[in-house]
Amino acid sequence: MARWSVLSIFLLGIAMLGPERTAHRTTRPAPDSVRHLILSLDGVGYALVEALMREGHFALFHRPARLIAPFPTLTNPAFIEILRPLGAPPSPGYEDYYFDPTANAMRGGFWHRFRRRTFIEGTFRELFDYHPSGVTMTLEYAAPPLSAWLDAQLSLQKALGRFKRSSDALFIAYVSATDPLAHLGGEGLLRRFLVTLDRKLEQLFLEFEGRVHITLFSDHGNLFARYRRAELQEALRADGFRLGNRLEGERSVVQPRYGLVGCAVFYIAEAQEPRVAEVLALVPGVDIVAYHRNGMVYVVGPRGRARIERRGDRYRYLTFTGDPLQLVPILDRLRAEGRMDEEGFVADADLFAATHAHSYPDALRRLWEGLTGSVRYPASVLVSLEDGYYDGSDVLDLFAILRATHGNLRRAQTEGFVLTTAKELPEVIRAADVWSALGLPPTDSTPRERSQPER
Repeated sequence: MARWSVLSIFLLGIAMLGPERTAHRTTRPAPDSVRHLILSLDGVGYALVEALMREGHFALFHRPARLIAPFPTLTNPAFIEILRPLGAPPSPGYEDYYFDPTANAMRGGFWHRFRRRTFIEGTFRELFDYHPSGVTMTLEYAAPPLSAWLDAQLSLQKALGRFKRSSDALFIAYVSATDPLAHLGGEGLLRRFLVTLDRKLEQLFLEFEGRVHITLFSDHGNLFARYRRAELQEALRADGFRLGNRLEGERSVVQPRYGLVGCAVFYIAEAQEPRVAEVLALVPGVDIVAYHRNGMVYVVGPRGRARIERRGDRYRYLTFTGDPLQLVPILDRLRAEGRMDEEGFVADADLFAATHAHSYPDALRRLWEGLTGSVRYPASVLVSLEDGYYDGSDVLDLFAILRATHGNLRRAQTEGFVLTTAKELPEVIRAADVWSALGLPPTDSTPRERSQPER
């Protein structure tokens, strides 16, 4: 194991020192204009950034905004929503390893990350002026947490170096290693990296004599806690379902497993969705199970059963037993305030204002979109685990001690942040509204017209 760790660190260093390539841009800022650096940090939660600001860090910036990520709170859906104004294409699945029901086959996977054609080209990643290679991102997990710490430092150095060498008015960089640093290194190591980041950004600001706007944002949060695995597949097998990579018969189930995360996605025959939801809802650690059926989203959990309906930009939440999303008191208040129509529907804007700080922020819209619109091949059943539980790759379990994760519907794993020197921001921003909140215009350019990420 020690020999493997040393080899992994060596390979990571080689990957980080590999060739860079930047495509030519046709537009340049005026000599006296203010440039804008946007740095995307994977998996850094709002609570940690807000705590650092209270301690005096990030003094250059306005107060942070809470970013509400889509559900499941995973990198691909979040960045696609954030970068859609730049032309981010839709993703076939919630992660790069996904099930394609049209071919009845799994796609993507480990080796997919090692080829630029499959991992970078034609995806949201092409929109970044700096993006680590798939090889580098894979090696972040090779010798944790040292490999993630090393890559975070080197990625930051390369991103800032490339920004200084360019003359682009707007430069967007991505640091992936902050997420594995949180997962495997814990809050202390991630905090140390963010303090280093703050110091380097202050130096950059001085170097540019204040003629630079700096924006930081993350795609979702991370909850630091002690974790145990939820036994989801075991419960399905005990009920007579068969797990595999293809759907073959009514009792067949496909579950793409990736990372170690607070959610799970399942693909099954439509007739089996209610039964699978009922089985999973009884598993210790399961918080919410949801599925889309007959134009409605059904919600099942230990606290009851409910249904979500949508009409235009209005939602209705009907409970059968209990209150699985704990929304009844809020909806009663909205009814008393005259914000609910006679049929029980509430406007999306009113729901967001009333629920963005709830235990399940913006839950009705996020569950609806997660099952109907966030990816090309939505899951049959989505599972949100309780804080302190995870599911995912058996391989990663062999050499990773999980210290934080994301993925579920709850607040800590949902809330990313937006921090900028450019302007005051609203208290809270949906992922889809980050670009407009920053006052940046959308662009019709395709990803290939922007700078090429690291090879």
